[in-house]
This record gives sequence, structure tokens and C-alpha cells, in this order.
Amino acid sequence: MIPVLFSIGKLQVSSYGVFLALGILFGVFLIWRLCRAWDLDEEKSLDLALLTFFGGLLGARIYYVFLNLPYFISSPLNLILIHKAPGLFFWGGILGGWLTLYYFANRFKMDFWLLADIALVGVLGGMIFSDLGCFLGGCNIGIPSKAFFAVTMVGSIGKRWPVQVIESLFLIFSLMKIWSEALRFHQRGKIAGLGFIYIGAIKLILDPVREDHSGRAFSLVFILLGLTIYYRVTKQSPVIQFKLLRKFLDRFIKEPDFRKRIVQSLYKYCYNQKTAISWKLKNLKKILRRSNVKFS
Repeated sequence: MIPVLFSIGKLQVSSYGVFLALGILFGVFLIWRLCRAWDLDEEKSLDLALLTFFGGLLGARIYYVFLNLPYFISSPLNLILIHKAPGLFFWGGILGGWLTLYYFANRFKMDFWLLADIALVGVLGGMIFSDLGCFLGGCNIGIPSKAFFAVTMVGSIGKRWPVQVIESLFLIFSLMKIWSEALRFHQRGKIAGLGFIYIGAIKLILDPVREDHSGRAFSLVFILLGLTIYYRVTKQSPVIQFKLLRKFLDRFIKEPDFRKRIVQSLYKYCYNQKTAISWKLKNLKKILRRSNVKFS
């Protein structure tokens, strides 16, 4: 792919670094938009978002160093020279950001779960761009494949699954779903729970076609944590929902008419979503103006 976009003298600007910066900007924009929608202190919330980002970056770096400890013991200066020894670990970043958010939310005397809801939306938005940066930079590569959509990755032999692009597409759909939930009234913590479930499920689904499987356990933990938060804040019964799901699957398998109605409803939903996305893209400027979004 394109690991280096351009060079300024001896300074090389990596595609991953550029897309990571774009992801941060997009995530901060989503956070700012939600702060306005919920009538929160924008300045304090954005300060907290930046602190959480730096905490996540530190956590991602620390965990990566821990996984590659022998190398960094022999070259300790590379701990801080990220351009010479690049490497961040996603799950370490999530843990670092979560702990940072919890600490400063208590210090600023702000509602932690409300902030967690906002933060998870920003994380989903940022991950979309960071995955595209990984695709161009050649990190988190997929397994070898002979499929027509397989691509050649930097530093790898043969064609690979474009797992980063697939993950980015899944994240886009997850963000669209969770954004509509975030703008409406909801129990505090519900969005955070859904965000954890979506991220964990996406990572777990794509794990078989990913070359590195070290994050499988983290994916399961994320799903369980998300389910725990979701059912705790919504006060719903997972047992009742499991029974309803079993009843639905039983009818779907045994009743042709019911199965036909479900498939038709799903097709109609996909068509409506496609139409809505096309309309929003054509009228993006008008939508931003109605949302009081100003670029200055």
C-alpha cells in the first residue's frame, strides 16, 4: 500500500499518522456535536476528551512495549521515539483511555457514564480512520487469501484479506446505528455498553481472517463487559430476551411465511437505509446548517 504519503526533507509523513490524526479530529467533532445536543459545557468536555485521548495513547504505547519488552530493554530510547519504533496496542489504548476518563470525570465532578457514552461515540469514529491508516501502512494485516478482493500488503508475501477495510465498514454501520441512539433520550451508560458490544463483536467476527489472534480474549471480555453495562443500566432481563430470541429463531426456521416476512422487512430496511444515506450525502451542507455546525 502507501506507508509513507510524502517526505519533507528527512522527515517522512506516514499514512497511518495522517489517518490517526484525522480519526482524532473526527472523534472530537462527534464529541463536540453530542455536547451541543445534550447542552453540556463544551470547553470542559473537549478538554476531557483530549486528556482521555492522551491517556489512551499512553496506554496503547505501554502495552505495546510490554508485549515487546526484550527489544525495548536493549533499546530503551525507542520507548519514546515512536517514529523509529512505531507500535500501539488497541486494547491497551482502550484501557488507558477508560481509566483516564474515570479519573478526570471524578476530578471535574462530572457524570462518568454520561461522558462514557459520549466518548464511545468518538472512539467508534476515530477507529474508522485508524483502520484505514492501518490498511495503507500495513499493520494488523489479514491472513493470506486468493479471493478476488485480496490485496498486497507492505512487508508481507502474497495477497491478504483487507481486514482493516472490512472492519472500517462494520464500524461505519455501527456508528450510524449508535449515533441515532445517542441523540435520543436514553439511560446513561447504555451507549457505552452498546459501544463495547459492537467493538468486541466486530473484532471477534474478523479474528479468524486476522493474522494476529492476540486480541481474541479482549474481544470476549469487551462483549461481556458491554452486556453487563447494558443490562445493568437498562434493567432488562437477559433471560427473558434469550427466551424471546429462541422463540424467534424457532419460528424463523419452522414457519416459511414468517421467514418470508422477516426477509422482506430486512430487504425493505436495507433499501430505506441506502436511500437515506444517499439523500444525506446529497444534502450534507443543508443538514450541517440545520444542526448549527459552523466551520470557522
